[in-house]
Amino acid sequence: MKILDRRHFLKQGAALAGALTAPSLFINTASAQDEPYRTTTAATPPFAPVKVLDTSAMPWSPPINELGWKAKTLYSNKDTGDHLVIIWVPIGAPGGRNHYHTFHEWAYWLTGDFVNNEYTSPLQRIGDFQQFREGVFLDRPAYSLHGGEPGRLDSQVGGTCLIMEEGGKTIYVIPDDPNYSDEWKQVKQWTVPRIIDTISELPWEPYDGANDIGIKRLVNDQVRGFRAVMWLLPAGWKTSGSGQFGRAHYYKQAHQFNYILNGDLQLQCWASPEQKAEQVRLTKDFYFEKAPMAISGLADGTVSETGCVWLQVTYARGTSIPNVPIEDAVYI
Repeated sequence: MKILDRRHFLKQGAALAGALTAPSLFINTASAQDEPYRTTTAATPPFAPVKVLDTSAMPWSPPINELGWKAKTLYSNKDTGDHLVIIWVPIGAPGGRNHYHTFHEWAYWLTGDFVNNEYTSPLQRIGDFQQFREGVFLDRPAYSLHGGEPGRLDSQVGGTCLIMEEGGKTIYVIPDDPNYSDEWKQVKQWTVPRIIDTISELPWEPYDGANDIGIKRLVNDQVRGFRAVMWLLPAGWKTSGSGQFGRAHYYKQAHQFNYILNGDLQLQCWASPEQKAEQVRLTKDFYFEKAPMAISGLADGTVSETGCVWLQVTYARGTSIPNVPIEDAVYI
C-alpha cells in the first residue's frame, strides 16, 4: 500500500473547505447568517464576533486522498498554516509510517477508531500500539515520533476526529518514505505525547467546590500557554450562585475553541459591553470560537435543559503554542 502523508490530507481538506469558513468582517448590526450552518454574532470594534458552526449540517469536502478521507474545516490561518478540522476516515484507514512534526497538534476522537504507534527512536520500527477511540484526547508536542505499521492493526470501524495542526513541517524517518529527510539526524531530544481516555479513565471532579459543575483538566500548561478542559453541566442547570463561572467575559489576546460533545447549551454574546446580549442555542456537534476581544457568557436562568458536555481549548496568543502564560479573563 502506498504510504500517504496525513498532514498533506489535512492541508488539502483545509484548502477545499476553507471557502466555507472564511473569516467575516466585524459587524455592528445583527448577527450574520453566512451559510445555513454558520452564525457570526454582532461585534462593535474593538470587540470581535463569536463564530458559531453547526458542524453536523456542514458538508464534507470531496475526498482528499485516494483512500477516501474527507474533512470539514472549522478554522484555518493561511499565514501560519494552523488549521482545525474534523476528519472522516473509512474502515481500514492506516496511519503513515514513523514520522514527526516540527509543530504541536492536539486532537479529540468523536466517533469510531483510528490507530497509531508511538516511538522513542527514529530507528524503531515496532512502536507502542495506540488505538484512539471516542473520548480520547491527544496533546502531541513537536518532535514526537508516531505512525502506522504495515501488517499491523488498522482502523476497525473508521470514524471522525477533531484535530488541530499548527504550522510547520512533517518529516518521515524511514528512508523509502515520502517526505524523508536527513533532518531527523539533527534532533537531539524526542518528545512524548499526553494521551487521555477521557470517558473510561478520567472521572469528573467538582469545579471550584461547586458540585453541580464538573470539570476534567486535560492540559494546563502556563509555560507553553495552552489549556484544554472538558465541562459538564447537569440538566436544568442555572447560572444563579455560580460565581464567575459562565459570566460574560473576553480575552485581550487569547484565542479559544469550544466544541459541544453532547446535550444543549444557551450562550450569550455581546457586540460590546454596553449593548444588549443576543442568545445562541447550541446542541451536540455545535462549535463556537472566541477570537481575542470576543465577548460571551452563559445565558441568564436555565443554561441547559438536558445537560451539556463540551471541550474547551485555549491558546494564550494566536493559534499555535506561543510560550507565554494565558491571561486572566476580563469580565463585564
